[in-house]
Amino acid sequence: MSRILLTGASGYLGTQLRPALVAQGHAVLATDMRPAPDGTDIALADLADAAAIDALMAQQPDAVLHLGGMANEGDWDLILRANIIGCYNIFEAARRHGVRRVIYASSYHVAGFYPTAQAPLPVDVPFRPDTLYGVSKAFGENLARFYFDKYGIQSLSIRICSAHRPKTPRESRNWCDPTDLARMVGQALAVDELGCQTLYGISDNPGAFFTNPPDNALGWAPQGSSLLHDFPNPRAPIDLEDPANMFLGGGMARRVIE
Repeated sequence: MSRILLTGASGYLGTQLRPALVAQGHAVLATDMRPAPDGTDIALADLADAAAIDALMAQQPDAVLHLGGMANEGDWDLILRANIIGCYNIFEAARRHGVRRVIYASSYHVAGFYPTAQAPLPVDVPFRPDTLYGVSKAFGENLARFYFDKYGIQSLSIRICSAHRPKTPRESRNWCDPTDLARMVGQALAVDELGCQTLYGISDNPGAFFTNPPDNALGWAPQGSSLLHDFPNPRAPIDLEDPANMFLGGGMARRVIE
């Protein structure tokens, strides 16, 4: 059994993945700035507080599942503290305490300014972030690469796509079944050599905007699909003239020309 430090444990994904980690046989050291909605134990800590993160990492988890931070666009000071300083604190504390594996919640918004007409988009394209949020997630992926190349900390950056229940055909195309995400995390924790990988967190949906290599080192393939649920039809046409659909980042990828 492994012990996993889970950041962002009180958030939307954290509340789903915490019981999934326990079901996989892991012990979970959960942390967030907010108490857990269900009252379960949480170590309260600010990701931007280096001493607090260092104290958590000193408890010697076997790996980190880093879900914490701003999950949407926000003011620069908030993005800086939560997603950039906080991410650095996680990797640096892991290095200091010999924690050799980090699973990082990135986002498809690192590539949000690619035109939707170019879909499906593979993982190995240059960054084209659509927001400061996307910029911060690209920073985290680059930080993961740096800490792997320089210090040997293995990592998986998961570019999570539409995690909430889809409300539009576009979201149905990009939906990530929570079970698929939990399986990806479980396999990233289980493989002997993780290396430094990046994968989209997306299920097997018709018309998906993003695609993973079939021969990824995790041996992971999605089993869920938006077609299996009462969601908006992912095969329905999408109006690419609509500003919300012109770019892969959707409404967050609106251009502002001054």
